[in-house]
Amino acid sequence: MKTTTIYLTLALSFVLALTSCVHDDDYSIPSVEVEEPNIKDEDKTTISIVKDMYAGGLVDFGESNNGGKLYIEGYVVSNDEAGNLYKVLIIQDKPEDPTAAIQLDVDVTSLYALYKPGQKVYIVLNDPDRKDSLGNKLSPLGMDEFNGVLHIGAIEGTSVGRISAFDFNKYIIRSAEVANIVPKVITPSEFSDNYINMLVQIDNMQLSSSEVGQPYGNADNTFTVNRYLKNCEDNSQTIIRNSGFADFKGKPFPAGQGSIVAVFSKYNSDYQLFIRDTEDVMFDGSRCDPLFEDSFSSGNLNKWTTYSVVGDQVWYYNTFGNPNDSATMSGYSSGNKDNEDWLISKAIDLSSVTSATLTFQTVKRYAGNDIELYMCTDYMGGDPTTDGTWVQLTADFDTNINSWSSWTDSGDVDVSAAAGGNLFIAFKYTSTTSASSTYEIDNVQVFGE
Repeated sequence: MKTTTIYLTLALSFVLALTSCVHDDDYSIPSVEVEEPNIKDEDKTTISIVKDMYAGGLVDFGESNNGGKLYIEGYVVSNDEAGNLYKVLIIQDKPEDPTAAIQLDVDVTSLYALYKPGQKVYIVLNDPDRKDSLGNKLSPLGMDEFNGVLHIGAIEGTSVGRISAFDFNKYIIRSAEVANIVPKVITPSEFSDNYINMLVQIDNMQLSSSEVGQPYGNADNTFTVNRYLKNCEDNSQTIIRNSGFADFKGKPFPAGQGSIVAVFSKYNSDYQLFIRDTEDVMFDGSRCDPLFEDSFSSGNLNKWTTYSVVGDQVWYYNTFGNPNDSATMSGYSSGNKDNEDWLISKAIDLSSVTSATLTFQTVKRYAGNDIELYMCTDYMGGDPTTDGTWVQLTADFDTNINSWSSWTDSGDVDVSAAAGGNLFIAFKYTSTTSASSTYEIDNVQVFGE
């Protein structure tokens, strides 16, 4: 026990000594000449081949390759200096246009002191000839999956844990090469498991409008927080995960639009991003917020006027929507009923634009009349059958009564006729005693130029 404690203390002292030499932003390390490791080509394999070894359970690299030597090489893309990444070293197979990447779990902080971004490294998955810090045979590493992400680390029973603090430099060998890492540019529509642990760049991004003004993380505690980014091209949402231990957790998140560079990751079925520091967030452009939007997440229809022309049934806020909120109308109540009900937006100010576009989503349940869409510029708040000049518009509505969870995008609906003034949009629902469908409306947005 005393011997183990001494070795652990010495190892940690070594790491701390290296870290104490780092004061500037270039992650400089002590002036130590790095010699290129002499690793034979026949002992090396690729990150892609190693990842393909995973078949749903622990991969023991001591049992692979007939127990022979096995190394992978890659380029460091992680950086834990700001504290947003913790005890991990992430590498990809090429500095530009990579094809595979992997995460190593290491029981050491301040790894950036030795392995700065772009540093080429060799990972000893198994080598019977190498020794650990105690002079014993270096144990083989293993690989397993946690929450959708493959990890390489020390074998602990039927899974893997972190590589020990006093042996990590036996497993992770620096090359003399330090490359310039070029982030792989992808779009949200391209997100897939193929990009996990790669350094990526995503353009046309901004913080969601509901979170503008918030800091990167939890300023008052150490809990990790998810922020949500919107893509201005496809309106998709992406999670950015920030640690409660990050140095920048209390800084305001930039409110503009631009590009983000991050390590691409996943948690179960959700793709997410990890920035290394705030320099990875380049949101200095103008935001792309719509002039009007309602995802009905506020739990009401306060942005709308509901008007029932015929029937007792009315438009209502529904918690069972897309995925859990919508405006809903059904003419069924212990049987089919005659109804004509309008859902009319409050005035949407288009005074500063010359053209405008409306988008939304619908889903239909049960047989009945299809819904209709109208626009108006002179509605005064009364009965829409006599108040205002309503013009019917063409859009794509869900008409498949069997598609209970398949929402239909409206497509771009031109509402430029209202540019320079106020716009009112309306969804007109009708039902009869013969048939009454249920319609849900969600994610209504109006954009102007």
